[in-house]
Amino acid sequence: MAFSVDYKELSAYVSSITVMKKDFNKFLRKFLLEMAERILARVKPRTPVDTGELKRSWELGEVHGEGKNISVEILNGMEYATEIEYGHRIVAGGSEVGWYEGRFMLKISIDEIRKQIPLRYQMEFKKFCIEHRLVT
Repeated sequence: MAFSVDYKELSAYVSSITVMKKDFNKFLRKFLLEMAERILARVKPRTPVDTGELKRSWELGEVHGEGKNISVEILNGMEYATEIEYGHRIVAGGSEVGWYEGRFMLKISIDEIRKQIPLRYQMEFKKFCIEHRLVT
Protein backbone atom coordinates (compact mmCIF):
# COMPACT_ATOMS: atom_id res chain seq x y z
CA MET A 1 0.00 0.00 0.00
CA ALA A 2 1.45 3.39 -1.01
CA PHE A 3 0.44 6.89 -0.04
CA SER A 4 1.75 10.36 -0.64
CA VAL A 5 2.00 13.41 1.58
CA ASP A 6 1.79 17.02 0.40
CA TYR A 7 3.98 19.26 2.53
CA LYS A 8 3.14 22.52 0.74
CA GLU A 9 1.03 23.89 3.58
CA LEU A 10 3.60 22.96 6.21
CA SER A 11 6.35 24.51 4.13
CA ALA A 12 4.32 27.74 3.73
CA TYR A 13 3.68 27.78 7.48
CA VAL A 14 7.39 27.41 8.27
CA SER A 15 8.18 30.21 5.80
CA SER A 16 5.59 32.46 7.50
CA ILE A 17 7.14 31.78 10.90
CA THR A 18 10.60 32.58 9.55
CA VAL A 19 9.41 35.94 8.18
CA MET A 20 7.44 36.63 11.35
CA LYS A 21 10.49 36.02 13.50
CA LYS A 22 12.46 38.50 11.41
CA ASP A 23 9.68 41.15 11.67
CA PHE A 24 8.89 40.65 15.36
CA ASN A 25 11.44 43.12 16.77
CA LYS A 26 10.10 45.80 14.41
CA PHE A 27 6.57 44.97 15.61
CA LEU A 28 7.61 45.33 19.27
CA ARG A 29 9.34 48.66 18.64
CA LYS A 30 6.30 50.02 16.82
CA PHE A 31 3.98 48.83 19.60
CA LEU A 32 6.16 50.40 22.28
CA LEU A 33 6.28 53.72 20.42
CA GLU A 34 2.48 53.70 20.15
CA MET A 35 2.19 53.15 23.91
CA ALA A 36 4.70 55.94 24.56
CA GLU A 37 2.70 58.28 22.31
CA ARG A 38 -0.40 57.44 24.34
CA ILE A 39 1.51 58.31 27.51
CA LEU A 40 2.51 61.66 26.01
CA ALA A 41 -1.10 62.33 25.07
CA ARG A 42 -2.02 61.91 28.75
CA VAL A 43 0.95 63.58 30.41
CA LYS A 44 0.67 66.87 28.51
CA PRO A 45 -2.81 67.81 29.81
CA ARG A 46 -1.69 66.91 33.36
CA THR A 47 1.37 69.13 33.20
CA PRO A 48 0.89 72.37 35.15
CA VAL A 49 1.12 75.52 33.07
CA ASP A 50 2.87 78.69 34.09
CA THR A 51 4.63 79.73 30.90
CA GLY A 52 3.74 76.56 28.97
CA GLU A 53 7.39 75.62 28.44
CA LEU A 54 7.20 72.53 30.64
CA LYS A 55 4.15 71.25 28.78
CA ARG A 56 5.71 71.92 25.35
CA SER A 57 8.96 70.20 26.31
CA TRP A 58 7.61 66.64 26.48
CA GLU A 59 9.01 64.43 23.73
CA LEU A 60 9.84 60.87 22.82
CA GLY A 61 13.47 59.86 22.83
CA GLU A 62 15.12 56.90 21.21
CA VAL A 63 14.02 53.29 21.29
CA HIS A 64 16.73 51.07 22.77
CA GLY A 65 17.30 47.33 22.85
CA GLU A 66 15.98 44.22 21.19
CA GLY A 67 13.84 41.26 22.07
CA LYS A 68 12.53 41.27 25.62
CA ASN A 69 14.51 44.36 26.63
CA ILE A 70 13.13 47.21 24.56
CA SER A 71 12.60 50.65 26.06
CA VAL A 72 11.69 54.10 24.85
CA GLU A 73 12.65 57.37 26.50
CA ILE A 74 10.04 59.94 27.44
CA LEU A 75 11.86 63.19 27.97
CA ASN A 76 11.32 66.65 29.30
CA GLY A 77 14.36 68.89 28.98
CA MET A 78 13.19 71.59 31.35
CA GLU A 79 15.56 71.73 34.31
CA TYR A 80 12.69 71.86 36.83
CA ALA A 81 10.65 68.98 35.36
CA THR A 82 11.83 66.53 38.04
CA GLU A 83 10.86 68.90 40.85
CA ILE A 84 7.36 69.34 39.42
CA GLU A 85 6.99 65.58 38.91
CA TYR A 86 8.20 64.44 42.34
CA GLY A 87 7.92 67.54 44.51
CA HIS A 88 10.56 69.68 46.16
CA ARG A 89 11.44 71.69 49.23
CA ILE A 90 10.51 75.37 49.32
CA VAL A 91 13.40 77.40 50.68
CA ALA A 92 13.26 81.06 51.66
CA GLY A 93 15.96 82.98 53.44
CA GLY A 94 18.19 79.91 53.59
CA SER A 95 15.73 77.71 55.47
CA GLU A 96 13.04 75.31 54.46
CA VAL A 97 9.59 76.84 54.69
CA GLY A 98 7.51 74.17 53.07
CA TRP A 99 7.09 71.41 50.53
CA TYR A 100 5.70 71.58 46.99
CA GLU A 101 3.76 68.36 46.38
CA GLY A 102 4.73 66.56 43.21
CA ARG A 103 2.18 66.31 40.40
CA PHE A 104 3.28 62.83 39.25
CA MET A 105 1.91 63.65 35.81
CA LEU A 106 4.26 61.19 34.10
CA LYS A 107 3.92 58.41 36.68
CA ILE A 108 0.12 58.56 36.61
CA SER A 109 0.08 58.55 32.81
CA ILE A 110 2.46 55.57 32.63
CA ASP A 111 0.40 53.66 35.20
CA GLU A 112 -2.81 54.24 33.22
CA ILE A 113 -1.31 53.06 29.93
CA ARG A 114 0.49 50.13 31.59
CA LYS A 115 -2.93 48.74 32.60
CA GLN A 116 -4.05 48.83 28.96
CA ILE A 117 -0.96 47.15 27.52
CA PRO A 118 -1.97 43.46 27.87
CA LEU A 119 -5.24 43.87 25.96
CA ARG A 120 -3.74 46.22 23.37
CA TYR A 121 -0.79 43.89 22.87
CA GLN A 122 -3.10 40.93 22.39
CA MET A 123 -5.09 42.81 19.73
CA GLU A 124 -1.99 44.07 17.91
CA PHE A 125 -0.25 40.68 18.07
CA LYS A 126 -3.31 39.02 16.57
CA LYS A 127 -3.18 41.52 13.68
CA PHE A 128 0.52 40.79 13.32
CA CYS A 129 -0.17 37.05 13.11
CA ILE A 130 -2.94 37.61 10.54
CA GLU A 131 -0.59 39.74 8.42
CA HIS A 132 1.92 36.89 8.51
CA ARG A 133 -0.79 34.36 7.65
CA LEU A 134 -0.42 32.36 10.86
CA VAL A 135 -4.05 32.76 11.86
CA THR A 136 -7.19 33.66 9.97
